[in-house]
Amino acid sequence: MHNSGPTHDGHSANGFSETADEVTCQQFVELITDYFEGALAQRTLSQVEEHLVMCDWCVTYAEQMKATIAALHELRRPASPDPPAATLAALRSKSGARQ
Repeated sequence: MHNSGPTHDGHSANGFSETADEVTCQQFVELITDYFEGALAQRTLSQVEEHLVMCDWCVTYAEQMKATIAALHELRRPASPDPPAATLAALRSKSGARQ
């Protein structure tokens, strides 16, 4: 028998219930952006922080996400119109070796 509708498990559409006692790893992944942006309700924030105390996997995930965000911010910086001196020197030495 196929059930076409979603089952109701007490969770909201984003998978997290304000009345839940704890956050799961899946819920943490869904909440991480709001966590980084400081947009979580105080109760949810407390539950996320409690989860991080107990879950090394989610701590690692959060660190990886922070590193990814930092790397993406670096990409937004305007590139220098001139190549770095080391690049120019390497190109000059290669072109001099071919002559």
